[in-house]
Amino acid sequence: MAIFAAGFALRYLPGNSLEAVPFITLFPAILVAALVGGLWVGLLVAVLSFFAGWYFFLPPQNSWAIGEKGAFTLFFFAVIAGIQLFVIEALNSAVDQLSEERDRVNVLFRELQHRVANNMAFVSSLLGLQRKAAERGADATAILDQARSRLDTMARIHRRLYAPNILDQPLTAYLDGLASDILEASGAKNVVCVVQVDHANLDLTKLVALSLLINELMTNSIKHAFTGQEKGTISIRLDREAENLVLAVHDDGLGFDGQTSSDKSLGTTIIRSLANQLGGELQWSKGRGTTVRLAFPA
Repeated sequence: MAIFAAGFALRYLPGNSLEAVPFITLFPAILVAALVGGLWVGLLVAVLSFFAGWYFFLPPQNSWAIGEKGAFTLFFFAVIAGIQLFVIEALNSAVDQLSEERDRVNVLFRELQHRVANNMAFVSSLLGLQRKAAERGADATAILDQARSRLDTMARIHRRLYAPNILDQPLTAYLDGLASDILEASGAKNVVCVVQVDHANLDLTKLVALSLLINELMTNSIKHAFTGQEKGTISIRLDREAENLVLAVHDDGLGFDGQTSSDKSLGTTIIRSLANQLGGELQWSKGRGTTVRLAFPA
């Protein structure tokens, strides 16, 4: 109302000297009102300006009478005011979208910083575990090869996780691709992997931990479960039970109960750490192979 009053006063005070341009100060009032208050405020000022201009500034002044020239002037005013409001609304909408995009980019940047910090911490912990294995007399070359292999796997997982279409991709397709990558990287020509997944949505943090866990479990199976066998099968299931998701990784190999004092304890330690990140506790069972089960909050 203050903006309308200012525009009206600036037009009213000069009197008949601005008769040729009866709405000259009311157009800026509409523009400022729409910029400051948005579409509905601008529309309110436009309506008030329309009727105020008609009554006070169109000849005959101080009358609702209207001539042919006055009708054209009012029509012209309505068109220009409508164009102004449309342009200002489009600009306001564009500014809002830019603001939302800026906020989204800031969130993604903070997430990226967090992810890089977590990855560096994981690498540091991994190297610490490898160092402990070296202190127990394990072969240094083998230890470095294991570390390199795990870091290569992390790189493959992150390339897959941050693909542009990852959020639209079904979890089954993602885990199928992950399993294929692991089998290809290991060179296991005699092992196949079967993936069955219930519909589930996981955030990136849980998806990273789940991917690394599956990688460790599959790698253990490929390395140790099928010794002396011509072929083997690894199955990965992810089922929903009440408020939890249940991961079950099974192989039809020699069988392993999760307890060992050999070099495999390093992988076991990593597996248990990843399970803790997901908020669950691992269960090993053997009999016609090995099954590792983990229930964690969805």
